[in-house]
Amino acid sequence: MSGKVIAIFLALMTLLTAGGVYYLQVYHYYRTVAPEDAPTSIPLAGAAPAELPVTDYQGIWSVSSPLSARACFRTDPMLVQGLTPYDDPTPLIPPPWFGCFEGEAIAADLASGQVRAYLSQKNVAPKIDSVVAVYPDGRAYEWRQLNEDAEETRTID
Repeated sequence: MSGKVIAIFLALMTLLTAGGVYYLQVYHYYRTVAPEDAPTSIPLAGAAPAELPVTDYQGIWSVSSPLSARACFRTDPMLVQGLTPYDDPTPLIPPPWFGCFEGEAIAADLASGQVRAYLSQKNVAPKIDSVVAVYPDGRAYEWRQLNEDAEETRTID
């Protein structure tokens, strides 16, 4: 009988641990950007207007990783005309509760050419770029991703 009790205890502890890890990864470490803290513009690297004006901003960020920032907003798509597109934009998938940012759909649209991505800020954190994708209808998304500096390899002597 004591073997069953130990097995049940271990199973319950496993479930509680798994639930705790899930909660931490999906909810606890993320914060939403409050409406009063929402930016009115986003910087654009190498752009004629150095700032891209934004409206209807919704954003999240993480206390545990600078890569976890994502945002959805609207802007004037004419302001990015003529900018050099960002090489290999790869939007990361946000937590499921942040519904305005659909990373897989944005990635598919980037691959098909329906949307273009541009550098917002180079090395916003060490080896991390901020990238903005702007649709022709004015929808826009911002995320962070590792840049080419992060792909350097080190050898151990």
